Amino acid sequence: MAKASQVRAPKAGELIAGQLRQQIIRGTLEPGAVLPSETVLSTQFGVSKPTMREAFRILEAERLIEVRRGANGGARVQVPDTGAAARYAGAILQHRRATLSDVYAVRALLESKSAGMLAGARRDDAVARLEKLLGAEEAALGAGQDDEFLAADEAFHLGVVELTGSETLSLLVQMLYNIVKAAVASSSEVHRRKADSEAQRARTHRSHVRLVEILKDGGEPAEVEAYWNRHLTTVAAFLLADLPAETALDLLLT
Repeated sequence: MAKASQVRAPKAGELIAGQLRQQIIRGTLEPGAVLPSETVLSTQFGVSKPTMREAFRILEAERLIEVRRGANGGARVQVPDTGAAARYAGAILQHRRATLSDVYAVRALLESKSAGMLAGARRDDAVARLEKLLGAEEAALGAGQDDEFLAADEAFHLGVVELTGSETLSLLVQMLYNIVKAAVASSSEVHRRKADSEAQRARTHRSHVRLVEILKDGGEPAEVEAYWNRHLTTVAAFLLADLPAETALDLLLT
């Protein structure tokens, strides 16, 4: 008879954190809501204050609550966000010695597939939404607002995926996008200026315009996917130039 493996029973703090986590995720505890004090919750759950503090530490590490100190302090509920998932995934990828080029390639694969999906039943809605995002890019370009253009560029890329209607696909691409962005942010200031040149921004915008044109002209899914994949490949050649894309990730995880 095989020897049974030992199963660790969850600690009380973990169990309480689990109950509060479910209330946050389901919306029973709304974002911005302040949880009762440790004393009150300890009484409600029938546990000691140290156990309650352990539950708070778990939720704080998961970015589901923010614990503030002082007279107006307390534990405030936060919305689960993609950034927290990206930080954790990035740490795992770093530990596994994944490369920046590998992360970008998977992001490009998923984003290209997403673009192709927009050539189906969602085409009209996608065109309307993407044209609005192009307007934000145009405004930023015309005003010479670098940061605003970068935000609009990010919104366009993530918008392509969000418009598929798949929350799972959207989460995965957002995570990978954030990991690539963190890796580029860890690079030298010289490289960041190069990757954010005026000429590069103009080229990026033209490529985005062309995607919408192909969708408006009735392009087939394979055509749309192939075009967007070429665009992302071009971006990779420029964005990852002079970066250690073939060595293990080195991210500033905050």
